[in-house]
Amino acid sequence: MRWFKTLLWILAFFVAVLFAIQNRTDITLRFVFPIGEHQWFEIPETPLPLFLIIFCSIFLGVLIGVGGDIVRRYQLKKTLRQNQKTIERLERELQSIRIPGMDQPSFLKKEV
Repeated sequence: MRWFKTLLWILAFFVAVLFAIQNRTDITLRFVFPIGEHQWFEIPETPLPLFLIIFCSIFLGVLIGVGGDIVRRYQLKKTLRQNQKTIERLERELQSIRIPGMDQPSFLKKEV
């Protein structure tokens, strides 16, 4: 399985290199955020290769996705910890309620 994963990474690398070689045309990006007469955010006009713009866009998208995933995982772990604490508290409460001499129902008995 490890060799298959390595083979896929090598294939993806070669496809990316081929894409970069075939898309070297320079493109000029312009972006201005005007408010009234002022231009608050302006990217200077600099010619960049097309493949660099596309790769940076993909990287930014992946970075945003990973950030969202990390936040979601943190929330799930927090919920899991809270649920485990609740389960432990309820088990302690159940143990304190049980009467020592009474038989347990058959579905609660542990089989040895």
